[in-house]
Amino acid sequence: MSYVGIARNAGTISTNIEKLIRSGEGSQGLSKRIGTTSTNITAFINGKASLGIAKALGTTTTNAQQLRDEIGREGAIGVIIGLACGMDAK
Repeated sequence: MSYVGIARNAGTISTNIEKLIRSGEGSQGLSKRIGTTSTNITAFINGKASLGIAKALGTTTTNAQQLRDEIGREGAIGVIIGLACGMDAK
């Protein structure tokens, strides 16, 4: 599957989208777009919300953690892609 269109909208390259989906790995391109670190993205995919992710979501860390707990890994990947695609290029 090609992730070129998604990557273009998310401000990154398709390899980074593929790494996010396959291994839950955050990238510099995605983190810059969302306004957090790649470590925070990876942690969110793996189950731990951070202040950086909470800020990107416009909520508290507690609420971001509750969201992550409810949506699971696949949902967290979708949230990251959605955030990146929804952000204006900086």
